[in-house]
Amino acid sequence: FCLSAGAMLGDLLGSLIKRRVGLKRGAPLPLVDQLDFVAGAWLLLLVFARDWFFAAFSLGVVIAVLIITPLLHLSANYIAFKMGKKKVPW
Repeated sequence: FCLSAGAMLGDLLGSLIKRRVGLKRGAPLPLVDQLDFVAGAWLLLLVFARDWFFAAFSLGVVIAVLIITPLLHLSANYIAFKMGKKKVPW
């Protein structure tokens, strides 16, 4: 529950930050767009399931997630853009 709810809350917070800095809906904000849901999920886990977080996510896993997630996110969006499924490549 914490992972999914935290991911949604992180995405919501990322959208709020984008609006507060004056970006329009759908405008890119590098790293925030790719990692807001990860940060939200991890923060909620740290609050409600701290022991499980540290048991499940070693430092290596955390670093891998922080590197792979933005690359995967950008790649998937670019592919969807090229396929005509998205109007913008981000």
